[in-house]
Amino acid sequence: MLVIVIRTIIILFFLVAGVRLMGKRTIGELQPYEFVITLAVADLACVPMQDISVPITYGLVPLIILFIVHYILTAVIAKSIKFRKFVNGKPMIVIDSDGINSECLTKLNMDVNDLISLIRQQGYFSIPEISFGILETNGKLSILENENATPPSSIPMTIIVEGKYMKENMESVKVSEETVNNVLKEKSLKVKDVVLMTADSGSLFVQPRNAKYFTIAQQAG
Repeated sequence: MLVIVIRTIIILFFLVAGVRLMGKRTIGELQPYEFVITLAVADLACVPMQDISVPITYGLVPLIILFIVHYILTAVIAKSIKFRKFVNGKPMIVIDSDGINSECLTKLNMDVNDLISLIRQQGYFSIPEISFGILETNGKLSILENENATPPSSIPMTIIVEGKYMKENMESVKVSEETVNNVLKEKSLKVKDVVLMTADSGSLFVQPRNAKYFTIAQQAG
C-alpha cells in the first residue's frame, strides 16, 4: 500500500508540473492538439498508479515526452501561421448577413441543432439577433450582436430542421403543414430547401439553403 501511495504522489507531482507548463486553461479552451495530449496524459498516468508491476519510469518517461512535445508544438505554432492552421484549423463564419452558412456547417461536420445549442449558450434564441457568428478553433462560438434586431417575443420552436418537419413542435405552437407549405410556396421553396424554420408567438423565421433568411410577422396558428 505504501508503494502505491509513493508512486501516486510522484506521478501527481509530475502531472501538476506538466499541466502548469501547458498553461492555465480549462478543457473547453484547449486547442485540438492540446485536448488530445491531455487525454493521453490522463491515460498514461493511470496505469503506473494502479499497477505496481509496471515500472514507474514507464509512466513518467511518456509523460515527460508528451509535455516536451506540447512545449515544442506551442512554440512552433506561435511562429508559423501555416503550421497553426494545419494543427488547429481556422475559425469559420457559420452565421453571416444571410443567416446560417450551411456549407460551413457541412465542412465542420455540424448540424443545425448543434449550432442552435451554441447560440442559446451565448444567450441568443434567434438567428436575426446575430450579425455574425464565428466558430473558433476550440469549438466556442463568438457572436457579434445585431443591435437592430428585435428579440423574439417567446422561445422559437423549430418547425423544420434540415428539410424535415418537427411535428411535435408544430403541434405545440399550432402551426399546420398547410400554413408552412403556403409560406414556402410564396417564396418558391420546398421543404427540402429549408435548413431551418422556427415559430414564436409573433413570427415565422425561414432559413433557405444557400440563400438569405426571411421572417414573416404574423401570428402562428
